[in-house]
Amino acid sequence: MRYALILCALLAGAAPTLHAQAQQLGRLFLSPQQRAQLDAQRYGPPPPDPALAAPPPPPPPAPPVELNGVVVRSSGRSTVWLNQEAQNEPHNRLARGKPGTSGTLTLRLSNGQVVLLKPGQRYDPASGTVTEALP
Repeated sequence: MRYALILCALLAGAAPTLHAQAQQLGRLFLSPQQRAQLDAQRYGPPPPDPALAAPPPPPPPAPPVELNGVVVRSSGRSTVWLNQEAQNEPHNRLARGKPGTSGTLTLRLSNGQVVLLKPGQRYDPASGTVTEALP
């Protein structure tokens, strides 16, 4: 029992001392700048902020499309040449039944725009113009 009283007295006297020491210790851990520096050393630099990153460059414009020729067979099937490559009927759309559109190719672009080309014409997607192809 005597030891218990001595222990209680010691603890009662030590409590204010511990409280005073806790106030005098100051910062136990690193400052935010020091923690950021340690994290950078540990994990590498932080990723760039996407809001500050430059936008990606726009995709390059599609190459011009040139209609080199059209052949319509007596059976009604057709073949067209685009940029020197033959396109058979399931892949081409010839405008038919309209006066003055014989041999005119209807191109539907990926953005939904429709362009009419006659043999010897070229469509430039960059400028959106149809011009006569040079020989």
